[in-house]
Amino acid sequence: MSILAAGLAVGFTGACGDNGKGSGEESESNSNSNSNSNSNTITITATATVTATESASATEGSGSASATEATTAVLPTGGETEPTGGNTTFDPNDCGESVVNIPIVTPSVMLVLDKSGSMVATPGGFWDHDADDADDDGIQDADMVSPATPKITRWESLWTVVDLIANNFNGSMNMGMVLFPSKAAKADYSEVACVVSAKPEVPVGPMNAANIIAAIPPAKADKTVIQGGTPATRGLKSALAELATAPADQPKFMILVTDGAANCQENAVDNAALFEEYDVDVVPLLEAAVMDGIKTYVVGIGLTDVVSGTTKDGNPDSTNSVEKMNEVAVAGGVPRAGAEKFFNTTNQDELQAALDMISMQILSCTLDLDPSPVYLDYVEVTVKEKYGKMQVMDCATEDGWHYLEKVNPDDPVRIELCGQACADFQMTGMIDIQYRCPNSG
Repeated sequence: MSILAAGLAVGFTGACGDNGKGSGEESESNSNSNSNSNSNTITITATATVTATESASATEGSGSASATEATTAVLPTGGETEPTGGNTTFDPNDCGESVVNIPIVTPSVMLVLDKSGSMVATPGGFWDHDADDADDDGIQDADMVSPATPKITRWESLWTVVDLIANNFNGSMNMGMVLFPSKAAKADYSEVACVVSAKPEVPVGPMNAANIIAAIPPAKADKTVIQGGTPATRGLKSALAELATAPADQPKFMILVTDGAANCQENAVDNAALFEEYDVDVVPLLEAAVMDGIKTYVVGIGLTDVVSGTTKDGNPDSTNSVEKMNEVAVAGGVPRAGAEKFFNTTNQDELQAALDMISMQILSCTLDLDPSPVYLDYVEVTVKEKYGKMQVMDCATEDGWHYLEKVNPDDPVRIELCGQACADFQMTGMIDIQYRCPNSG
């Protein structure tokens, strides 16, 4: 038996309350099929309370269930103990009925995406997306003979990566999306270039990949569609307002992706200030968000470590975009180690790797087993039908799982998923954890 709630399945199986001897090697299906002849089989009722936005289906004894309201799954029982019901602490030595509340841990993530004109501008908006021509001579670096792949716009790369990320993590994150500026923005040296929707293009919610892809301009969009300034503050405000509607107990994050320093400061005195001055409001906004429990990852697209000029070009004057993004990343609460505090990408592969890494950091591979199992050697952890009860010795080099040492005696039992087990869990949000006992079955 197992219960799936917000991507976490936890099962409790076995004949406990005995002398602790036996192998416990028999399968769950055998345990369930033999339950009528086993007087010690536990009857467990596991309740997973989820929000109204979570969809679900249940299959008795199959290891998967979720619901739009409280979902209950019960093991077949042959035990003689009368079920008592109620909210009790699960104890493998207690063969009565227990209720286990499985917490929802699905994070809410808002993608805040730069749709400014510079993402498709000629030539600056085009880049060597597959990094096959570092010296920019039109010839592939690998063989110095074949023509290099034609450059594509940064927007096309962003669209491709967002498509992959949204679909890869569709089942493990509640996602939403904000464009800055919105599709209503115009290529004009005025406030109309800084328009951002008060409500996000895609509200945060589960299984939102298709909605996100449908809401953003197409991959091949050009300057007739991808246009406007860089109103990052306004985009972040829209995202924060949306995250405020998510359940208070869910982790909340923003992922800011941009190709330049922010402008379009609110209440600018004139158009010159609107476009040629850096928007200093980004940093305090993100610092305040961290205080409210919302952290922001920052991804740069092709930013260079140089100071801009003072020409009337719609970009902040005398501004080093790398320095500004470092400040923004620190303010967001999850800066990278090293000189560059944000993910500064120079091609599509790096952009993909950055967003993959961020998504995996958002989805932790360390899980508390609550309630704690008594028979630690009989716990089985399954991700994509692999691993079972065998623990790895070195989490840095092996695929599987292991227990983490307790810092304090009262800490819960905690496991860490390693290598491919971690990656698969993060991609799917699904794991099956079975508490088994000696002589189960």
